[in-house]
Parts: sequence; structure tokens; C-alpha cells
Amino acid sequence: MKEESLTIPQIYAKGKENMKKAGVDWVYPPGRKLGPSVKANRKYLDSLFFEPKFFDPVDVDTSLTIFGVKLKTPVFCAAITRQPYMSDTSLAEIATGIASTGSMIMLGIGGSADLQSAIDTGAPVVKIVKPYRNTELVYEKVRDAEQRGCIAVGMDIDHFYGLLKGDRVEMAGVFSPQRTEELKQLISQTKLPFIIKGVLSISDAEKAVQLGASAIIVSNHGSGSFDFSVPSMVVLPKIADSVGNKLTVLVDTGFETGNDVFKGLAFSAKAVGFATPLILAWAADGAKGAELLINEATAELRRTMAGAGCPNLSTIKRSIIIQVP
Repeated sequence: MKEESLTIPQIYAKGKENMKKAGVDWVYPPGRKLGPSVKANRKYLDSLFFEPKFFDPVDVDTSLTIFGVKLKTPVFCAAITRQPYMSDTSLAEIATGIASTGSMIMLGIGGSADLQSAIDTGAPVVKIVKPYRNTELVYEKVRDAEQRGCIAVGMDIDHFYGLLKGDRVEMAGVFSPQRTEELKQLISQTKLPFIIKGVLSISDAEKAVQLGASAIIVSNHGSGSFDFSVPSMVVLPKIADSVGNKLTVLVDTGFETGNDVFKGLAFSAKAVGFATPLILAWAADGAKGAELLINEATAELRRTMAGAGCPNLSTIKRSIIIQVP
């Protein structure tokens, strides 16, 4: 008899169990907490329901094209960084699982070796560069991404004022706000599509358009920068209405299931990123765990699309969603 695959909750449970056995209480770096923005995002997602359309069943297609690359699923790996409890091969293992699903992976802080090992798996890779005070380092990271074959690059603007760990702000001396003209020049000089990550207001979204960005990620970085920045799902529709016809709108932070992805797409994101969930999936079963999570989330999304009468991603509309207090 064929052994049944783990469900999404079972993947997370196994990942947490394996982390605990390895002496890691949680997947965040030491001192990081699950902030109020993430908790509020979870509560909001759980208040959203879809209106079924069971008659006239449809065949479902979850494919899409982003940055000139055709993907099989709108579930992607949001920017992750190799953590102290991860080995030199961990990111490549996650990328291997991602490659098998026909999705893409984004990498954050890390050197050329981590970037190259992910690219070598065949997965489409996006490099998200930090807003370093050392401007030349920013250019160096972008050039490295270009030369190694990334499909896009970007910047975490929510780290302009440092990284929040617990109640302390760290790396404020390493990161800093980027001057508008400098950022505009950076975007104009790269051959790759440029992503602005950490957009949580209409004004920043409109500024991203003016700077020449190809995409934005509506994200509060898992409360990694500010405790009470607005939850990404709450502000997503307003941002998409403002700039969605001018650039690609992506979203992450707090998404865990295929149903969550459906809701993000209904609120006008083109694709939805998982970060912490994929680290848990890797902890559960390495590359196979990452592959299984993306496939299970995509399968759940496909089933919900069928139940809502949506044959493809473009037919998932906000009108399908009803909020229940």
C-alpha cells in the first residue's frame, strides 16, 4: 500500500518537532518574536470565506508568468536567509524542492556561494538585496545576481531602519534609508526586473512605480522591522487598486495554506510567498519537504478554485470573498 503524504499541518508539526530535537525553539533567529502584525494577518485571513459555485464545473490551471518565466503555481518561496541552525547546503535543498514544483525562490542576506548553489538546482532565483549604507555593496550584490543568472533582483525597503529582534533594533549601522535618486539610478542600471519589497502603503507603491520598479512585494517581513506595521492582507487591495495595472503586485507574510493563497490572489496579488513555512517544510524532510509543501498548497488552491468556479488565476476575484466577523 502506498504511504500517504503528510498534510500541510503535519508538515509544519514535523518540522517544529525536528527543530526542537535539534535544540531550536523556533525557526526565527534568536530573540525574534511573532509580532502583532503577523498575528493580525492570520486573524484577518481566517475571517475570509469564499462563495462556492458548484454547478458548471471547470478545469483548473494554476500556471502564470512572472519576470518572463512561466511557473506552474503562484505559490513561491519568499525571501529566505540561511539561519545559524542551517547547513551550507540547506538553501540549495529548499531550492531543489522548489525547482521540482515549477515555482521560484527568493534569497535574502547571503553570499555568492548560497546564490550559486540555489541557481544550480535549476530553480528560478530572485536576489533581494538589503539597503546597505555602503552603496557600492548594493551595486556589487546586484551585479553578482545579474552575472549568475537570477531572473530578478530587489531591495528590502522595510529594513531602512534596521532589523527588529525582540525589543531591540539591530544592524541600524549597516542598513540605512536609500536616497531616491540613488535607488532610481540603481534600478535604471540593472538589466533585471527590480522588485521593491516591504511596501505597505499606497504612497510607497506609487513611489516604486515612479522609480521604475517592475514589481512590489506587499510584506511586513514577519514583523521583522516594525511591530505594528499594517498587516499585508489588510492593505493589499488598496495597493493593488492603485498600482496593479502598472507593475506586478506580490504578497507575503503569514500565508500558510492553499486557501490562504486563494485569498491573496482574490485580493489582487499575482502570487503569494511562503518563507517560514518552507523552512519548517525543509526541517521536516529537506528538499522533499519543500516540494511537498508547495505541491500540497497548490493542490488545495486548485480544489478551492474549482469549488469557486475559477478556471485560472485571473478569474479569482475579490467579489468571491466574504468577510465573516
